[in-house]
Amino acid sequence: MEVRIECAKKEDFAEMITLADLTLPDRMNLHELKKYMELFPELIFKATSQDQLIGFSCAGIDMYQTTGWLLFSNVRKEYQGQGIGKRLIEARLQALRRFPALRTILVTVSETNQSSLRALAAHGFRLARAEQDYYGPGKHRHVLELPVCPVACSPAEDGRWKGDARI
Repeated sequence: MEVRIECAKKEDFAEMITLADLTLPDRMNLHELKKYMELFPELIFKATSQDQLIGFSCAGIDMYQTTGWLLFSNVRKEYQGQGIGKRLIEARLQALRRFPALRTILVTVSETNQSSLRALAAHGFRLARAEQDYYGPGKHRHVLELPVCPVACSPAEDGRWKGDARI
């Protein structure tokens, strides 16, 4: 099965909302997705197989462009466990790293979502803090963080990074 990951377009909006209703009924709505498409059009990605939408995800960046966020990701249930979510993580990380002032990337994950926690850990994310009732009573989240080396960083002759405080 060939899966393509690419930037989503406004024409994908209706199909994305239909998928969100199936996979994220308590977290995503029409207005929220529309706002993300207006705010971060270059940070929304879709996964397709045989021209069918099978997943999508979104990243965001703060107004200072120093903190990026992996805002949400979803993959149709029948396609989960095939590495598509990891590829959507990679696409968003790559897009966020184009911002030269970026210093950290954050993401919130349900403390019970072991597959997402493992996938994010594989990309270098670490627990920054646990927040009780993040989305309301009983909806706890882990906030994970990935430090980002500034673009100006480059390996020194001894293999350490010039931006590394240990030099």
